[in-house]
Amino acid sequence: MIQSTLLCSLYRRLGLAILAFSLSTAGMPSAYADATVTETPPKQIRLGGPSLSTANNEHWGWGLLGIAHARGLFQEEFRNDDTQLQFIGLNTVPMVSEALATNKLDFAGQGDLISMIGRSAGVKTRYILPVSKFGNAYLAVKADSAIQSVTDLKGKKVAYLKGNYIHPQVIRILAANAMTEKDVVQMNLDQATSTAALGTGDIDALFGGAELLALRDSGLARIIYTTRGNAPNATAQTGLIVRDDFATRYPQTTARIVKVLVRAAQWASDDANKEQVYGPWWSFRLQDALKEDSSDRPWSERASPLFDKFLVSQYHDTYRLAKELKLLRGKDFDVDQWMDHSFLDAALKDLHLEHFWAELDEHGQPIAQTGQ
Repeated sequence: MIQSTLLCSLYRRLGLAILAFSLSTAGMPSAYADATVTETPPKQIRLGGPSLSTANNEHWGWGLLGIAHARGLFQEEFRNDDTQLQFIGLNTVPMVSEALATNKLDFAGQGDLISMIGRSAGVKTRYILPVSKFGNAYLAVKADSAIQSVTDLKGKKVAYLKGNYIHPQVIRILAANAMTEKDVVQMNLDQATSTAALGTGDIDALFGGAELLALRDSGLARIIYTTRGNAPNATAQTGLIVRDDFATRYPQTTARIVKVLVRAAQWASDDANKEQVYGPWWSFRLQDALKEDSSDRPWSERASPLFDKFLVSQYHDTYRLAKELKLLRGKDFDVDQWMDHSFLDAALKDLHLEHFWAELDEHGQPIAQTGQ
């Protein structure tokens, strides 16, 4: 089926990549780290994230990764080390997953579902920090469409990418309207193709992120539903994934990477920096659209690096959905053990930020702080 083509290709590529890398590293020592020995940072650190080249700049990263990169925080942290920082632009789901599987990346920003698919497929990773929270979903139709609500999608051709960050969002949005994926004709199209298909009438609707606001502003579409200010449990979360062997061999370096991102989170959480947060490194997601998209809650909540109840419950729910839909075709794993917050705990302590961010409950609402 066309709907499963992307996922089948991803699973096949991951399997081959994992096998090839396992054979190439056979015989390597299983224990890299000795806590009694001072660590020497690696010669290079490879970080993967989205990128876009414009006439004057190379934009890299998203969320806290993009902020830290644009402000030079990574470079500042390692300026006295004989270490080369590589910011590798990987703009498709399979590219990031395969790069992690074949040891071509040490760190990567990944959405909740795809990072779990990789872990289940055998890519040994750890989730060590949330880098983007509350990614909103939007449902767009043609400007002259008769479709007015989510329930009107029954039997209609609806575009979104299976296995992508949007997939769990779509499932949750449909479920909130007493629907499932079986109630729509799912078209497995990327954003560019689905946007063109909407214009030609080959699809009836499409799900996407804040980029659909620009499509609306052009007059080519209407937004008939959004999670913004409405359904925090249907938003997308992105995390920093590290290869387990890298974190084991270079725990101090891993801790420094996390510390850099926590500093970026502190800066982004300051209202005085709000306009700079929408600076040029966000241009590939359109600054005006981003401002509107993030207007429903303060940046201190979006940039919070905490493993709070909201974040953890969202990942558990995504894991549940993935298993129910048979998207995890490898081994089961413990989400709580996969999430390693030890590096964050150390960074918060070192930076005296233990109480800087308010924790959020399962529904994305601040938990009252007492006894601090």
